[in-house]
Amino acid sequence: MVACLAAGGATASVPSDAGLSARYVDLATLFEQVATETAGQPQETRIATVRDRINTTLPGVYRRDASTDRLIADALVQLPAKQAAYNRVISNFPTAMSSAVKSFRKIFSDFSSPIPIYLYHSLGLRDGGSDYLEPGKRHVMLFGADMIAEYHSDKSIQPFLAHELFHLEHGRHFSDCDQFWCAIWQEGLAVDAAATMTPRATDRQLLLDTPQPIRPKTDARSKDALCFVAAHFDDTNGTAVVKALQMGGGPPNGLPDRFGYYVGYRIAQATKMKLTYLSRLDNKSARPIVRSALINLMDNAQARCPRPAAKAVVTQQSPNPA
Repeated sequence: MVACLAAGGATASVPSDAGLSARYVDLATLFEQVATETAGQPQETRIATVRDRINTTLPGVYRRDASTDRLIADALVQLPAKQAAYNRVISNFPTAMSSAVKSFRKIFSDFSSPIPIYLYHSLGLRDGGSDYLEPGKRHVMLFGADMIAEYHSDKSIQPFLAHELFHLEHGRHFSDCDQFWCAIWQEGLAVDAAATMTPRATDRQLLLDTPQPIRPKTDARSKDALCFVAAHFDDTNGTAVVKALQMGGGPPNGLPDRFGYYVGYRIAQATKMKLTYLSRLDNKSARPIVRSALINLMDNAQARCPRPAAKAVVTQQSPNPA
């Protein structure tokens, strides 16, 4: 069933018993329609039309600033060359989402997305993740058809979706918090969830090879990686998150980009606890478990740097896009 929205988007319910938990709004098709309709018009007109049509359905998804204008313009120029792959994502996404939700419910039987889900053109910014949109800081899950086409045209689509669905499930119990360890825990546990739901998953499927293989380079400098996490465990300024988790974040000591995903995954495994139990820990309960698992890894690696403080305040001032 496809129910058309007033703004021209479509709410898709997937063809399976996954039900409402797999329903999403398709803005990717709307972007393509606007691109086709405005072909040959002045660039400024095309940018304004894209922003107005998409933002009518989802306010704030395309910010009103010069940098976003440039991204929209680039996306419009590049779309014809990438259209076949882009359209395959739009076509295959309902079945992929349905399959992911059905698999996810084998472990989390009562799963249902607590926030709206959108498939859109991300302007090259993301394959997936939650975000807080202005105005009003509306919390949504966004899947970028353009970047899914680039990153997940192979067998990584199902573990990728499992990773993102886990963030939704985890968020029911564990709130975004300001400390560095919170982000490491959220991402590491999501990698663990994808591995759990994908038997014999490769690092490619777990996205531990982007932009380069993360595991071998991090293992080679495991003391540096673990000591970095320990030293910044309770930092709240966001710098450590950038260095450990973001592409091009400038990781220290020869560590690879996004090494924090792998360290977080190892921390989750080091707890030796079931995923279902770990997923239900709140922020206060999770911290000592994360700290203990990190210290075990540090001891095994003979990392002699200082351990995180036994106790610390957990604050929740700023939400973290996942």
